[in-house]
This record gives sequence, structure tokens and C-alpha cells, in this order.
Amino acid sequence: MKKKKYWFKIDNAGKVFPAISNDNRTNTFRLSMTLVNEINKDVLEQAVQMILPRFEAFAVKIQNGIFWQYFSENHRAYRVEKEGSILNKYVHPRNNKGYLFKVYYYDNRITLETFHALSDGFGSLSFLISIVYQYLILLGNKMDSEGMILGIKPIQPKENEDSFLVNYDKNMIKKMTEENAFHFKGELFDYGFSHLFSLKLSLVELKKVAKEKYNSTITEFFASTLCYCIMRQNADFYKQKKPLKLFIPINLRPFFDSITLRNFSLYLKTVFNPEDHLLDFNAIIKSVKNQFKDQVDKNVLKSRISGYVSLEKAWWLRFLPAFIKNLAFKIGYDILGTKINTASFSNLGYVKLPKDMQKHIKDVNFVIGGFGIGIGSIGYQNNINLNFTSRIKDVSLFKSVSDFFTSEGITVNAISNYREAYDELL
Repeated sequence: MKKKKYWFKIDNAGKVFPAISNDNRTNTFRLSMTLVNEINKDVLEQAVQMILPRFEAFAVKIQNGIFWQYFSENHRAYRVEKEGSILNKYVHPRNNKGYLFKVYYYDNRITLETFHALSDGFGSLSFLISIVYQYLILLGNKMDSEGMILGIKPIQPKENEDSFLVNYDKNMIKKMTEENAFHFKGELFDYGFSHLFSLKLSLVELKKVAKEKYNSTITEFFASTLCYCIMRQNADFYKQKKPLKLFIPINLRPFFDSITLRNFSLYLKTVFNPEDHLLDFNAIIKSVKNQFKDQVDKNVLKSRISGYVSLEKAWWLRFLPAFIKNLAFKIGYDILGTKINTASFSNLGYVKLPKDMQKHIKDVNFVIGGFGIGIGSIGYQNNINLNFTSRIKDVSLFKSVSDFFTSEGITVNAISNYREAYDELL
């Protein structure tokens, strides 16, 4: 059978990442599933090769055009790898048969690391769940998908659309101006190593505190906790003049009836000034809820989408050669990305799996990189995993967050890959 040919423009959110990414700024995130039994590498590789053609948004390689980079079909056989010690490594296409994701195995864990130019957490989670489902079938398990596994459903054209372009409205363009944000400082680890500090929290206890005590969502509660702890324990923050800005991606698909597997999210942000560092937690969570409310509005989101797309449509940019665009992206990202962001926190929500699949899956996890500190959370069964990653050796924020949860009556189980900090953290 002749291989299907297709190509995509890189979506609006993804265009910047090929230009700015390298071994030090990887723009890669990680999803993993821990199974009951040890992983069979050959069966896993077969599962990936069977599922990959269904996910055309992932079965691509990057190509260099005259004016833009783009994705074209990639039909090369995919090879899984044993997981190493470095989290969220930069995906070198030339060393990965052109693919922009990695599938790893280690003991009983399957991990997908995705380069952000391809997709966001929603698309990558759909891909990973489908891979693991197919893997379990190949091992001889009888499985009822309950209609929840995308990988066994027919491809729909809208899965591959750039939903940013689809929802662009030239009459709703929002101008984007941002002041610079406070940044963490400290000694960095060598060789690209990232400290991973993971908290496993009881979902029942967390809901009791967030919803019953503070009348908030879990995302609002987490964001408030992070802001509170950063401001209270970091003297560098309240001794300077720049605001704390916590960036929180929001999935746009429910707002705009999208099913795309490519990027379709925008950042909300919570902002606090240095003089806010003495606010009590009730005042902080009230402020966070109000800030969220102002930003989570379809018209506000649409105007921001239109603002980003308008940059792509600017006549002077469209006809610049790709190498000049890449230079402009690097400069622009430093101004409108790195400098305006203190930390990123991404809550991927609660993972629901078919019952036949649940009995094989012990845990699901989500780890993001990020400038300074990246924080990711995901829920599965009775727990929520909250993961911090940082190339900075200072662990005071992690200890502060863990202690705050304990003070609120939430049971905390913590692990760290930074052995020198065990006594202080655990």
C-alpha cells in the first residue's frame, strides 16, 4: 500500500519552539504511566509502531521551507529507548529518525516526552493512553475501551487543524504588553540535570481543603499555595521591584469546540507585587480566583488568540526568509516569554481510563520543564501527583509547599531525585 502523504504548517503556538530550543532550554514535557508488571521493550515498540500512523500530528518530521518551517509525514519505523537519568531532554530530530517525541521504558514505567512544537498535554496524553492500551492488548489482555481510547477510533480531519487560525478574528485583536517578572536565582546543576521533587496528595483530603474550606478549584488552590510560598519564603522577591507572575496554561478546546491534537492552550497568569508578600492565604486565594475569573472568558481568550495570530499574519513577517524569522523568534521569546514569567504551573486534570485498563495501571504522572521552576500536576484514581522540576539547587520552595499542605491537614508523600537534599526535604 502506498504511504499517505500529508504536511502541516506548524501551529501558531508551536512556531517559536524550533527556533528557541536547545539542550539548555528543551521545551519538552513528560507524561508517564506506571504499570503493574515490568515493560516488555519489543511489545512496546510494536505498540508504538501500530498506533503512530493513527496520530498524524505526531507522525511527522520538521522540514525547512524558504519562509516557514513545516511538518511533513514521517513513515520511518519508530524505536523505543531505555529511560536515562536526564528528564525532559531536548529531542534532536536527527538522532530520532526525524520524530519530535521520545517513548521510553524503565522497569514497569512507560514514558512519553514530547517537544512542545508538536502538541500540548491534551494531545500527548491521548497519544500515550492509546499506546499503553495497544501494548496491553498485544500482551494478550482482553480490553473494553468503553469508547475512551482515541487510538482505535477513525481519524477526524479536525484533529490536525490549527485551532488558533480557525478562531482568529481580525476585529478582536488584543495588544500584548507585559512588564518583566521576578526570577529565581541560585546555583545550577551541571550537565542538564533537573531536580525532580514529587508530592503525592490524597484527592479526598485535597478536595476537602480546596473546595470545602476555600471554595476553590484544585487549580486555584495550587496556584494560591505556590504564590503564597514563593512570596513568604523568598527574601529576594520582596526586596526587589518586579512582580511575581505564575503562568498557568488553560486548555482552550472546551471553549471553542475543538478536538485538535496539536497545541491549543493559552496561559492564564496570577500576578502579585512585592508589597503583597505579607498577605495571608485567604487574601491570596481570593485574589487568584478573581484573576482567573477575569481571564477565563471566551471573548477575552478569543482576543488573545487573535493577537498572537495577527503577529503571524503581519505582511512584513510573512515574506521574511525562515532564518531571519527564527532570529526574530529568539529575540521575541526572550522579551515576551522568558523575561515576563516567574514560573509555570500546569494542571492536566484527572485521568479517566477504561476499567479493564485501570487494573494494569498503578499511577500516571506529568512533569514539565520550565524557566527557573516548572510545576505539573495530574490526578489518577485516589491521588494527585504534584511535581516540581528545577535546575536550581535551592530546595526551600519545595519544603515550604510541602509544609503548607501538611499544615492544612493534607497527607504528603514525597520523593526526590536529589539525594544531597534528602535530609532537608524529606
